[in-house]
Amino acid sequence: MPSGARPLPQAGRRCLPERKPLPNHANEIQTRDGVAVVLYGKPSCVQCDATERKFRKHKVHFTKVDVTQDPTALEFIKNLGHQQAPVVYVSAIEGDVHWSGYDVDQIALHITERPDAA
Repeated sequence: MPSGARPLPQAGRRCLPERKPLPNHANEIQTRDGVAVVLYGKPSCVQCDATERKFRKHKVHFTKVDVTQDPTALEFIKNLGHQQAPVVYVSAIEGDVHWSGYDVDQIALHITERPDAA
């Protein structure tokens, strides 16, 4: 086989290009800090602004990602099944949780009532 050539697929199998996993902003932070909060939002979004205000009021350490400027982040949240902003992604040692919209109950449960997140 010539150098750089790809082997032929087995019968009945397609040869698809390899896809790199999408970066997860929260994984890097969670590895460093034990818990990570990422707010995926967009400009002129009332629910995004309300969520951000809630985080700031409770002094939550979070990373804000503008999905209108970051196509990889947009693809990431779409792959999670979300169709609206904001998407809040919380990554902790015991597991990850995410939701879309301004949800004060989820914020309280997974963020503001956690001593390691707030």
